[in-house]
Amino acid sequence: MKFETIIFDMDGVVIDSEVLFNNADTAFFRYHEKVYNREEVVLVLAGMDLRQGTALLKEKYGLAGTVDELLALRQKLLEEEYRTHLQPVQGFTQFHADLNSAGFRSCIATAANEFLMGIVMDMLKLEQYFGQHIYKIADVGYKSKPDPAIYTYAAEKMQTDPAKCIVIEDAPKGIQAAKNAGMFCIGITTTFAPDRLSEADLVVDSFDQIDLQKL
Repeated sequence: MKFETIIFDMDGVVIDSEVLFNNADTAFFRYHEKVYNREEVVLVLAGMDLRQGTALLKEKYGLAGTVDELLALRQKLLEEEYRTHLQPVQGFTQFHADLNSAGFRSCIATAANEFLMGIVMDMLKLEQYFGQHIYKIADVGYKSKPDPAIYTYAAEKMQTDPAKCIVIEDAPKGIQAAKNAGMFCIGITTTFAPDRLSEADLVVDSFDQIDLQKL
């Protein structure tokens, strides 16, 4: 087997968060009497920490209020969505069982907000899949993708050579981070169209298109 460890991004890869962010940010923009342009906003924010992303939205769209106030509102709206509609990405649970059977190790490396992570851990019990191997952007000083820090950190903690790691990502910046870390990357089209994921080594529409026997 060429590879040893599979590193999962979380949002859009392990959890089906795209629709949750869309709903929450539509309401967030409506509150500020702005029009939510999904394609533009998702492209800007993908792979960013929630606070950094909120600060960027404030600057880009001229939103009134402090970053702390804006962040509190986004978190409130997101919490409502997460607690009501959170689900794993279709096919993830079976794929994870298959990778265990095939002898791969796995972990999460995510830029997700700590507050939202708490909700995800509470509702989906991710430790049943990854144990303690859940690595967060806070672990690397909030260095956002495409900086490779979160992925190189995950490889170090998993005691795996980056060249023997596979990253599964749903966003262009995350794919760039994986490639910057010297890792093989699979792009999954849960958030962006295939052409946006063209820097990945392999692009799939779903987990069942990943053949573990060929990795």
